[in-house]
Amino acid sequence: MRGVVSKVMGLYYTVYHDSTYTNCVLRGKLRQKFESEDEKFSNPVAVGDEVEITVDDSTGVIEEIVPRKNYFSRKEKGKHRKIDIIAANCDCVVVMQSFALPKLNLRFADRIAVRCGQQHIPLILCVNKQDLALEKDIEYLREYYKNTDISIIITSAKTGYNVDELKNMLYNKTSVFIGYSGVGKTSILNAMYPHLHLRVSDVSLSTGKGRHTTTNVSMIIVEEHTRIIDTPGLREFGIMDIEPHLVSKYFYEFEKYASWCAFKPCTHDHEPDCEVKRLVQKGVIHEERYISYINILNSLKDYYATMYS
Repeated sequence: MRGVVSKVMGLYYTVYHDSTYTNCVLRGKLRQKFESEDEKFSNPVAVGDEVEITVDDSTGVIEEIVPRKNYFSRKEKGKHRKIDIIAANCDCVVVMQSFALPKLNLRFADRIAVRCGQQHIPLILCVNKQDLALEKDIEYLREYYKNTDISIIITSAKTGYNVDELKNMLYNKTSVFIGYSGVGKTSILNAMYPHLHLRVSDVSLSTGKGRHTTTNVSMIIVEEHTRIIDTPGLREFGIMDIEPHLVSKYFYEFEKYASWCAFKPCTHDHEPDCEVKRLVQKGVIHEERYISYINILNSLKDYYATMYS
């Protein structure tokens, strides 16, 4: 029978099927095949994977992994580090931010957007704690992402602002929630789906940062075809498997105007007669968004130069 992996704990997998959950192990030949092929991935099965299982009494065995339509992953620095798949078969990724405690960090969101662009996964930027936002904060957010393809929604778990709108955006989808600890990820989920009663931790008064509530990637079945993949709070997000010359492809507003650059391909960095740089000067592309791109580009250049030296 077919099910979907809802949790991974070492060598054990929880599979949701027929409105129930079954603890499973991976068939030995599948694990041997994964290990013998020296896969680029660190894990053979991820939350969100569709699998074929057989069940004996109360336990099951994963017999087959259905080919993925996409995967959301990260790769940290390191020559031999493999790609860590966070979730598979995603309909969208929701990157959570907040206006305060902790403060907005759009450069983190940009890195998530690059990964989503690579995998053709729609991205929703949800900025929580609207009740703590100043008008200038909201204006900055709008200006920063003007002319991009990123969907933005501003919410407040405390007041309920736009909670129903976000819920409607996620209806009938498998959505991955990702963000720092303390941005209100769990609070927003509880506001949308009160029956979940997820545990919430406060922001640390000493550090101003969130305490981890979610400890493992897990899928929450909120309705039969509406599924949330909740992830632990992240402070870093590696994209070291993307080559530098490809990064601009995943900055939508850059790629839109790249054909007007004098050089093709153009990295929009050192080349003369660059249309993207001209549009930054004109204010069509936000200067801070461009700086975020340059920071990503340079970090990847440094990484690849070191890796192959």
